[in-house]
Order: sequence, then C-alpha cells, then structure tokens
Amino acid sequence: MANTKKVIILYSTAGMGHKKAAIALFKAFQDRGEDVEVELIDVLEYANSLYRFLYLDFYVFLMSRARWVWGVLYYFSNIPLVDVLTRGVRGILDFRSLRGAGRMLARKAPDAIVATHFFLPSIAAILKRQEGLRAKMYTLITDYGPHSFWLSDHIDRFFVGSRSAGLELAARGIPAEKIDATGIPVVEEFRKDFDAGRLRGVHGLDGKKKTIFLMSGGFGVGPIEKMLLSLNSCRADIQVIAVCGHNRRSYDNIQLLREKLDYPLILFGFTDKVAELMSVSDLMITKAGGISVTEALDARLPMILFASMPGQETWNERFLLGNRAAEKAGRVEDIPVIANRILLSDDVYDALKEGINDIRRPRAAKKIVDTVLKEIGV
Repeated sequence: MANTKKVIILYSTAGMGHKKAAIALFKAFQDRGEDVEVELIDVLEYANSLYRFLYLDFYVFLMSRARWVWGVLYYFSNIPLVDVLTRGVRGILDFRSLRGAGRMLARKAPDAIVATHFFLPSIAAILKRQEGLRAKMYTLITDYGPHSFWLSDHIDRFFVGSRSAGLELAARGIPAEKIDATGIPVVEEFRKDFDAGRLRGVHGLDGKKKTIFLMSGGFGVGPIEKMLLSLNSCRADIQVIAVCGHNRRSYDNIQLLREKLDYPLILFGFTDKVAELMSVSDLMITKAGGISVTEALDARLPMILFASMPGQETWNERFLLGNRAAEKAGRVEDIPVIANRILLSDDVYDALKEGINDIRRPRAAKKIVDTVLKEIGV
C-alpha cells in the first residue's frame, strides 16, 4: 500500500541478548497488523572482517578467558571525559567499518530504525548528515544501566529497562523527554500462564520437590560441575533442571556427573521450551545478563546471581539486588546456603517475589511498538 510505513530493526549477533530483544520487537510489530513493513537485520552482515572479528571472536574470547580485561575496557571507556574525547573518532571508525550498513539504510529509506545495539548511537550523526537519512532513530538499551557508548544527541528516543537507568541517562546529558522507561522486551511466552501441573508431568518433575532452574551455557563447564555438586548440601528437597544449549561438552560432562548427585537432575541440550521450564521452577541460578534476568522477571522467578561479568552485568546485578529482587552468591559454596534460605522460608521467598513485582515491566515490546508507530504516523 502507498501509505505503508517501513521500520528496520537492527541488532548484532555479538551477544545473543541483542538478538533476542530484536526478535521480541519484531514479533510485537507483526502482532499489531498495521500498515507497516518490518525488517530484522544483523548489522554485522554489513561489517568488514576486522569489525566482525572484534565484535564476535575477540568479544567471546574476553568473555570466556579475560573477564578482567573486559572490565577494565568497559569502565575506562565509560568515564565521561574519555567518552567526550573519543565519541567523534569512534563514530567515524564505526561508520567506516559498517559502510555497507549505511548504504543499505540509505537505499531502503525506512521511516524508523530501532536498534538493540549501541552502534546506531555511534553512527547516527553520520547517517543523517552523510547518507541523508530522515528516519526516526530509536535505541533500546538491553541492560539496566547505560554505558556511554549508548549516548548520542542524534537519537530521537531511548527505551530503557528501568526508571533508574533513565535517571542515569539524564545525568549523562540526555534530555528527559527523549527517555522512555518501557522495560526490556522479551517474547510473550515468559508472561504466559502455563499449566504447571501438566508440564511437570511432561518433563518428569516431582510436584512435591522444589525445582531449581540452571542455564549452564554462560558459566563454562568447570563451574557448572562445582555448582551442581554444591547443591548436594541443600537441605531443601530439590530437583534441578539444567539447560546446556549447544554446548555438547557441558552436556556430556554433566551426564557423567549424575551418579554423584543426591537429587534428581533433568538435563536438556538445546531447547525452545525455556519459558515452560521457568514456569515450573521455584528458583533460578544465573549470570546477570540483561535478557536472562528480564525473562526471569517476566516469569516472576526468584534468582541467585552468580559469576556475573564485570561491566554491564554488574549494572544488572546492582539493580536487582538494590530492589531486593534477587540474591547474590560470591562463591560456589554460597549457592546452597542461599538456596536453603530462599526455599525454606516463605517470608524470604515472598519478599523476593514482591521485589520482582515492583520492578518487572511486562509488555515492554508492545509499549515500544506503540510509541514508534505513533511517532511515525501509523
């Protein structure tokens, strides 16, 4: 149709959280059924080989082997003076590395661009000035604290996960009228009211036991083995669901560990039933990734935070702990102690649930879509 509006959602495969948030937005746009054409694009497909290496291979290396280096880089680059001195140069380098993306956006001429990665704020000024883009530009920050890389005077609106993240953005110079604390979007399944009794039967769970949910992919093999063994000292009557994703080594090692565990273990490789598994769980052990903790918040699932990355996950951890929506284990040995405290006390458990209810922002994707469509005239 002649009046159909065009929206492009940009994400990066450097970190699955950016992609998951983009997919949640894409589905929400589709659900509206308006006169809008929506396209989901991985910007790294338009990047040069060096840029892809830095944001894929080198990033993964830092996450898995050199966390302290990542922490130093994160906090140093977040210093306001460093940001002021480097923002212009960074934008030029990012644009040159993503020149194909600039040409693609100019050719498609969308009415709105929504990005779940910080490359859009970095190159927004050049896109408008050099490529002549007239699109409304939106940024969705996928953690509960904004790094300086997200800052830009040329973004029309910032969607953030919490009021505190919005206040931090405002303190860094972003006008309050450009900030919208919508929450971080995840797919609707995490809000769904599942038939927990039926699903326990489907997955072989004992309805009388407390269920601990563990996404093992982000921790690495060694820590997972220690975590599972540590849960032998839990006084609560537990069973554990562990999901390994595509990590075959982790899956095989956990299988070998079964005979050493004093509780039932339900083990999955890759599964698309995470929302279902969360719905039948009483407690989740997780790193504080922005999307992971938001999925748990939407599912109203209390969390023990462990082995979070310095940087963005520290922001998320601070947010959850400050709002009493999670507890933190500093060592593997602390995990069963905290699990006992949560699972054996209704008061402690209910307090965590109350903290979750205070900060969860369901339907974030719908709120973002409604705002974007309204501002582009749909």
